[in-house]
Amino acid sequence: MKEQKSMILYYVQDEKKKIQLEVIGMSMSIEMKQLKPSALNTQIGKLIGLKEIVPLDWTKTKKPPAIFCMPEIIIFSSIPNKKLDEFLLSYKNVGLTPTKLKAVTTPKNINWTLYQLIGALSSERAEIEKMASITHNKKISVDKKEND
Repeated sequence: MKEQKSMILYYVQDEKKKIQLEVIGMSMSIEMKQLKPSALNTQIGKLIGLKEIVPLDWTKTKKPPAIFCMPEIIIFSSIPNKKLDEFLLSYKNVGLTPTKLKAVTTPKNINWTLYQLIGALSSERAEIEKMASITHNKKISVDKKEND
């Protein structure tokens, strides 16, 4: 299989954020590809241009509901770690609002649809926020006991 080129797939609604993402990507010679809600049933591998993707069994593949509000998402494909770190630092330095759903393509998730990836990332994000909330509440409880 030939080497994949560095690419960032993204979906954001804010036009200013979209332009800033494009500028950061272009300045780093990373191909930028804006996602559209019409891509929700498309496999990630196809979105990044892979030809050899395992076809989906549509009888077992969860499809998005008729009304689905696509969240902001950034997907990094074939980007070396150092370049990924540089991109994220630039993203932060220009003051872009955080995008909660971020992923790096893997041999497993390239076979998923965009909707499946959003679902998996959303579940992970909810779990992380739940654990952070529990940790935060425990700290408040400990601090309160120490001050009593």
